[in-house]
Order: sequence, then C-alpha cells, then structure tokens
Amino acid sequence: MIDNISVNGVIYWLPANNQEVIDLVEQAHQKKEVICLRGAAHSFPIIGNLENQAHDGRKYRFMMLSKMDKVEINPSSGIATVQAGCHLGKDPFDPTGISYKENSFLYQIDKAGWALSDLGGIIHQTIGGFMSTGSSGGSTRYSFDDPLLSIDIVQIKDNKARLVTYNRPKDDNPDDPFFGIAVSMGLMGVIVGITVQCDPKFYITGSEAIKKTETVVDEDIDVFGEGTPSKPSLQTFLRETEFTRLMWWPQAGVNKLVVWKAKKANESDAEEYASKAWEKEDPDNKNPPKLKPYHEVPYIGGSPAPATLGADFLYSGIGQWPNWVVKLLGNSSLSQAIQIIVNTSFFPLILPQILDVFVALDKDKEIPGPQNFADIGWEGLPMDNQMSDKLFPVKFTELWIKIEHSMEVMKTLHDFYAEGSQNTGAFSCEIYAAKKSDCWMSPAYQTDVIRIDVFWFGNDLGDPTVFYQKFWDLLAPFDFRPHWGKYLPKEINIKQNEKETIPGYTYLEQRYPKWHDWMNLRSKVDPEQVFVNEYWREHLGIKWKEDLKIFSE
Repeated sequence: MIDNISVNGVIYWLPANNQEVIDLVEQAHQKKEVICLRGAAHSFPIIGNLENQAHDGRKYRFMMLSKMDKVEINPSSGIATVQAGCHLGKDPFDPTGISYKENSFLYQIDKAGWALSDLGGIIHQTIGGFMSTGSSGGSTRYSFDDPLLSIDIVQIKDNKARLVTYNRPKDDNPDDPFFGIAVSMGLMGVIVGITVQCDPKFYITGSEAIKKTETVVDEDIDVFGEGTPSKPSLQTFLRETEFTRLMWWPQAGVNKLVVWKAKKANESDAEEYASKAWEKEDPDNKNPPKLKPYHEVPYIGGSPAPATLGADFLYSGIGQWPNWVVKLLGNSSLSQAIQIIVNTSFFPLILPQILDVFVALDKDKEIPGPQNFADIGWEGLPMDNQMSDKLFPVKFTELWIKIEHSMEVMKTLHDFYAEGSQNTGAFSCEIYAAKKSDCWMSPAYQTDVIRIDVFWFGNDLGDPTVFYQKFWDLLAPFDFRPHWGKYLPKEINIKQNEKETIPGYTYLEQRYPKWHDWMNLRSKVDPEQVFVNEYWREHLGIKWKEDLKIFSE
C-alpha cells in the first residue's frame, strides 16, 4: 500500500519506487484526475495555487517523491544516477522529515570525490524540481543541464502509464525531444530520476564587498556603462567572474551594492586563503579552522538564526505597521498622525539607519574591508542557504534577459528607482547571470542572460504581483523570460507610453523560439492532459483537450 501524508490539509501520496509512481499515474489516468507534484515548495506561487484551488472540474492527485531519494555513483567515472525526490542539500522544512544532510545528493557525491559546478543560492530543492523549472546558479561558465545524461519519466504511452527514458543525443542535437523534456514544469509526466556526469570535487575562495553604488561604479565595475580597459562593464564582469551575484539596495539614502564573487580552488589553496582571512579578522586565534565559510548575516552564538529572526521582526514591522498601529490606537487622530509621520520619514530617515546595521559598508565595519571566505564548493556556493525561508520568507519574480542588454537594463532600472520609494520598495534587487541552455523552455534558451530578481518580503501586507507588475511592464521591451518557479505575469503592457495589454502566455509564446515544438511534444506525450493543472493552464494558455490548440510549424 502506498503511503500518504497531509500537508496544509491536502493529502500527498508518497510513492517509494518507480512502480508505485506508475500505479498512481495510471489510477489518475483511469479516473480522469490531474497529477500535481510537489518538491521542496520553494516555489511559493505554485504551491499556494495548487493546494487551495483545485477547481478545474477534475480532481487533483497530489504526489511527493520524498521516499525516492536514492543515489548511485560510480566513484571512478563520476557518473551518478539520482532519484528525483532526492534533495540537493538538506531541506529543513521537508514535511515528511526524510531529508537530512547525509542523504542529500551533494553530500553523497562529495564523499565520493565529485561535485556539481552549478548550484543556486539555496540547495534544499529536490533534483526534479530544480531541473524542471530551469533553475541555475550565478555563472555563465556552468549550468545544471550541462552534465545531464538521461531522464527517467513516467508518462502515458500507448494509453497506459509507463516508464520512459530520454537519453541525451550524442551529437547534442538541440532539436532532440530530450531538450524538451528537461525543463517541462511537470507537464510532460513525473520525472523519477536523472543520470549526470559529475565534476571533480572542488573548493571555492571569494569575497563579498559592500559599498555605495557610486563607489562600485567609480572603482570596481562600470555597472551602468560600457566599461574601460581597467574597469569591466557589468556584462564583462558577469561573463569573466566564475561565480557571482550582486544585491542592489537602490533606495535614496541607502544606495548600496553588495558584490559577492568566488572562483574554484584546490584544497590547499583554499586553506591558505582561509588562513590569511582568519589572520586579518581574528589575529589572536592560534588555531583557526582550516576553512572560512561565508556569513550572509552576523552569527550570534554560532548561528545565523538570531540575526535572521531580528531582520524578520524589523521587516514584519515595516510591512505590517499600519495594521498594528490601528489595532493599538484605533482609527484615532493620534493613529492617523503617527501614520503620516512614519510615511514621510521612513524611507529618508528610518530605513537607511536599519540597513546600516544589516548591510554595513565595508569601511564602517569593526574590521574594515570585504568579507573573505573559503569553503568546499557545494557548501559555499549556495550563499543564501543559511537564511531560513520560515524565519525570513522572501518572494520574488526573476526575469532573465540577454546579457548583451545588461547596460540598458541597469540604466532603465536606475532611472525607474530614482522616481521614488513607490518603485524601490524597502527591499533589494538581486542581479546575477546564467549560462545559455539548449533546453527548449529554459529562460536562458541559447543565450547567456542577466537575471533581475525583484524581492518582496513574504510577511508584507498587500499583493506582491501589484509591485511586480511595474517591473514586468518596465522590462518587457528587453524580451525578458521569467523563471518558471517564481511569480509569472498574467498580463503584460508591452508599450511604455500607452496601454496595450496582452495575456502573459501570449507574451511568453512570442519569446520562446521552440514554444510550438514544446507544446506539440507536450500534447503528444500527455494527450489526456493528466499532468496539466489549473495553474499552468492559466499561465501557458494550454487549452482543454476538446478545444486543444495544436501548433504547426
């Protein structure tokens, strides 16, 4: 009997092997149900929609692959086969409690002397979820689909649920269906496992500098220009730096850039780098650790949790203060006066003071200068992994744009932010890159990209999509493609000086050269639409079977 678990009032089936997945898919097929798959639930908009809105006329059959976390690796070749429910790293919020460090994929291949070179800012996602949404780390040299050799997926074939394997074509022919299946958002079947060619284990050394934006522009990176022989443009910096990401705090009175960068190193070089960093920061320590991990927030008592909780408390207060003032004082004249004072003083006076604590400039730190770090690759590259999704929830839309547009995009954002706090909000904007991909629905399809992440604090009042809409409309002229696991536009105003709104799926269709090929393949491998839920139907414009739009060349 197949186990199940209740999550947020929804029953999720927990198959333990391929046959149980096949059985669940066949049952859904026979009963005309829709299969909905859950990974680590890092994709806030998708999970909320699925668990609360099964209203498309068919019942939903929810599934988690948490029990399918086996890893087999050839220690001599580095070829690893991993089940899709295995997490990249530990998922501290896995509702099944199955995920822990020692059964994570990265930990196991590390122990065998191997690694993956492309990792996102966090690593608690599942293998299947990370791949299916086209996720990527901050590098134009490595991508998650580069080492991909084969995909095992349960589909409806010959009117019956079956396990099908798609192998990477030996000639890497970009028209092969393999590249259509890889990034498919769960819409072509249940991916149950993949085989990858791992890279040799590596370490990283790097630094994080926090400076005023104008200082970075003057001294380090020509963020808004074409660059000079001695100072790279942002496009050049993103191409030439092995791993990097920038956090931009564009608010007036703040205007800071956090530049994180790293490169691969061997163990001895990493230890030497760490030794010098410890000597600078803690010269009295006669026995420092061999490595020096990156700290995104100050560690208190050996943990990032207290500082993270403090940031959550402050940002929750910022995002919800009108409510608690009214609750405390009612809708009185004093309450209204307080709201007016806070509204007029928060951005120019209060926010800069808060961020001077949490995002302190290098020159103002107790030990001036950038933070230097050295670590094992798989533990150091996911620089946001120490931040808790629960203690400090962040939602975002992530827009991928051809890297050649970097200068124009940054200038556009600079002018937009200069219009005031209604455009900057109280949070940061993340800027990083991704390598081009042959996967048909990858937002980096056949082009290196600059990625703009617009952040929204999860405990804020209001609808984040209202804020995001400004950026969707603003950056539409650059033909952005959004990350599939983040917030997607329902509509886009494609003209800047006048109103011309088109559905989000129409906008997307026009920006993916292989869109029609992918839709045709999707219809072929799932003719009964067993894997099409309401969320994706709305955002991709997938028609009901009886009114199915079949594309042609």
